[in-house]
Formats: sequence, structure tokens, C-alpha cells
Amino acid sequence: MTTSTIKRRRSPSAAHSPPNDENSDTVATPVTGGGAVIAKTDSEESESLDWTGNNYINPFIHRLNIENRADLAKIYILTALLVPLRVVGCVLSLVSAWMFACIGLYGTTVEEINKRPLSGWRKNVQSLVASAMRMLYAAGSFHYVTFKGQRASPKEAPILVVAPHSSYVDSIVVVTTGPPAIVAKRETADIPLLGKIINYAQPIYVQREDPNSRQNTIREIVERARSGEDWPQVVIFAEGTCTNRKALIKFKGGAFYPGVPVQPVLLRYPNKYDTFTWTWDGPGVLKLLWLTMANFYSRCEMEFLPVYHPSEEEKADPNLYAKNVREVMAKALGVPTSEYSFEDVIVMTRARDLKIPLSGDIVEIERCLDKLNLISATPIVELTTKFSSIPNRDKLDFLTFSELLEVNIKNPHLHRLFSVLDYRHVGTVSLKNLLLCAHFCKLSNSETIEYLKAITNIYTEERGQITRQEFTKILKHANLSKLTTEKVDALYVAIDVTNRGKITFDDFDKYARDKAEYKSLYKKHDHIRRKLTSK
Repeated sequence: MTTSTIKRRRSPSAAHSPPNDENSDTVATPVTGGGAVIAKTDSEESESLDWTGNNYINPFIHRLNIENRADLAKIYILTALLVPLRVVGCVLSLVSAWMFACIGLYGTTVEEINKRPLSGWRKNVQSLVASAMRMLYAAGSFHYVTFKGQRASPKEAPILVVAPHSSYVDSIVVVTTGPPAIVAKRETADIPLLGKIINYAQPIYVQREDPNSRQNTIREIVERARSGEDWPQVVIFAEGTCTNRKALIKFKGGAFYPGVPVQPVLLRYPNKYDTFTWTWDGPGVLKLLWLTMANFYSRCEMEFLPVYHPSEEEKADPNLYAKNVREVMAKALGVPTSEYSFEDVIVMTRARDLKIPLSGDIVEIERCLDKLNLISATPIVELTTKFSSIPNRDKLDFLTFSELLEVNIKNPHLHRLFSVLDYRHVGTVSLKNLLLCAHFCKLSNSETIEYLKAITNIYTEERGQITRQEFTKILKHANLSKLTTEKVDALYVAIDVTNRGKITFDDFDKYARDKAEYKSLYKKHDHIRRKLTSK
């Protein structure tokens, strides 16, 4: 294990922070002091940076800091002595659960088994599967699971709403409570061994990219929740994606469309180190598994809150119902709520694919730009056009930043935007980073070729003319994984048929448009569009 895997140093304190504004309609949750260390990657130099967020909570960032030498020594020792035994125990438990699931599914299909609740011997075998899966968690270090509150019956609360959702180990709530049915991604059915076990749990499958599948999922949840049959409770992780548990993000509406009572269930992991959280930006699953099993034991707390009975107004408005349940759960957890959602993860992922600077902060940047009416504003277009002639464009102080964007210096959203862009905490920001982010926010749904065209002037010294070196910088944002530097050079030569040493963007577009290897540049991304906060 390298020390960079588990040991990160904090960045210096912020050199600039926005003014307090109690009445501002902020999107993310303000926090005092330093936050989690966020690894940044500059789109130009690709250098790794440590960044301390000091003005909002990003729920999709997780950093694991293990600096105590005694703890490090324990990890090394237990890796050699205990982890191999735990791996064997986990494998044996998983295989046992899979065998029981195969027995329970014998003579039937997944479609047939989901038509009615299990009964008789199949129900008994399902309990054996849950017991084997509980042994899997015990082998993986989860010896202790503490329960608080009283779990309601399926008739009292047909749906269990679980939050926060932060890890692959959150499924422990399923194996220790029945088991109930789950709502899961359709792809999980194809996972070796585990897919068969999930199928036997009578899940409700959803394909998040397919709008029709979502409607079908909601309809099935409604049918089960309102059915008079003895269906098990449905467990729903209402956030829809993993977070770092610093805040509760927007709940999806699936659990609340039926308009039936739900029981909120809280998950906590009161351990010295958080080796469980698996987010958009953080340690990988194998590292987390290893560090978790290199502990003597791991603790999990499960709290059942009182059943939430919706009002008539909430029954008619699932979004209101979801919001109010989230408020109750956030209060019980002692954390704030955040307007981030699963759709924001998709935006952040696309930004990272296109090597947009500060891709982890792109949602916060987008919302600041939206509040300032700058996403499609004239200043952004003009600054892009004359980018190469702007002095000190890599080190803009706040006053110059305000003047260039033509925004009042007292505007709190401008202060917030500057603070996010000033990730080095030096009191200055890069105009290039701002423009790359602004054009992405404007064109995130558009074809990639449109984005590349929009940012061309940022990388070119002579307007309309692109040199080979400038062409290489532009194509760094193309998300063409097989396009090496050598291939970019060959592509440039193929386009520059007159051997002038300069091409236009239209030359590149005309050359690439009908070639299969560049078809991804002409793909629209309508599925990532989501509503911004209202002004």
C-alpha cells in the first residue's frame, strides 16, 4: 500500500472567502472552516492538486486520511494475518447464498417469481439465503449491527426509506431485516453469483437511463405497496446514488408515488476511519474492501424512525412528500440537506471525461453562473473571442474578475463563484478555467464537436487558425481515448493538405464528420439535462 492511497495532507486555509449573506439562495450547504480534501486535476498540465473546500459541501467527494503510524502498522499486520481468512470466509458465505438461491429458483423464472409473494418452502429457503449473506458481512468484519427504534410491519409501512446511501455495504440493511425486497439497477442481475441472489429477493429492477423503465418501476412499487397480498416491505435508497454522508441529497420520488406510509431508516457507521464510503471521487472499491477487512471489526448502526404518514397534500405531491421525509431524516442524523442529485453525478462524470477543470465542482459553478445569468451571456462570448489578448488572464484578482464579467462586486454569487475557482487559495483565478467551465455548462447536452468549436479561441493565438500544438490542446477535451499524441499529429497532417502548418476548425469538422472513429464527437447528451434552481 502506498502512502498516497490512505494518507493526504490538508491544503492551507482559504486565502479568499465570500461574504456572509444570510438571505442568499445558495444551492449547496455552507460550512464553517475546512472541508474534505479534494484531488483536483488541471486540464492543461494534468497535475494533481489537493484542495480544501471551505464554502460548501460537495456530497460526492470522499477522502480517507490514515496518518497514525500505529494504525498503519495494524493495517499491514492484519493484511497478512487476517485478510486472507476473511476473504475465504466471504467466498464460502457468498457461494452458500448462491447455492440456496439456485435451489429456491429451481423450476421457475425471475418473471414468474415476481408475480406473487413467496410462500412455503421457497420462503424458507429465502431465509437461508439471508442468513448466508449475513455470514458474509460477519466474515468481512461486520460482527456488530446495532438496532434502534421499532421496525414496523409491512402492513403499517409497506416501504422502508433508507438514507444516507454511501456504500456497497449499505445492503446490510437488507440481509438483517427479513429480507425485504429491493429496488436495484437492472445490471445487477448479471453480476456473477450475486445476481442470482438478488433475483431471488424479488427485486424491482430499474434502468435509470430509460424513462419508460422508471415509469414501470414506479407502477410496480405502487402495485406492491397497495396490494392486499403478503408482499415483503420494499427497501428504497431514496438518494439514488452514493454520497459521503455529509448531507442528504434530493430524494427520488419512487418511494413516495404510492402515497402510502413509509418508515425512514437511518444508517450510521461509527468507526474510527470511514473505509466504507464509495463516491464519485474517492478511494476505489478494492481499496475500501481491503482496508475494511484489515480491521478487527466494523460497526453499523441502523435506526428505525417512527412511521411517516403522509398528509393529503403530500399524497398528491410526491416531491413534497419526499422533501418532508428527507427533512425528518436529516434532522435525526444531524446533517443538512443539499439540492444535489444523482443527475448531478452524470454531469460531473461528463465534465471529467472532457477534462474540464474543477469537474468535481462543475455543478456548483453551473449554479453560480445561472444565478448570475452568465451561462449564455455576452461577456462569456466576448472574453472567449479576445482571450489571447487579455492581460494576466491566468491570475485575475477579484476586482478584475468582477469587471470582466460585468457583475457588481457585492454580488454574493460572484463571491461564491470566485471562491470555487480559486481552488489554490491564492486570491486569483484562471480565466481559462472559467471559460472552459462556462462553455461546458452551456453545451453539456450538445455534441462534443460543438464544445470543441466553442473553446477553440481559448487555445489559439491567431483567430481562426490552429497550429499543431494548439490542435493537440483542443483535442484533449474530445474524450477520444485512443487518440494518442502521435495519432493527433497524423490527423493534423491529414487535414493540413496544403502543408501550411495551420488549419481551421471547419477543416477538422469536415474531415472527421463522416469517419467512424470520430462518431462520438457527434453524439448528443440530452439525458443529462436537469433543472437548475429557480432564480
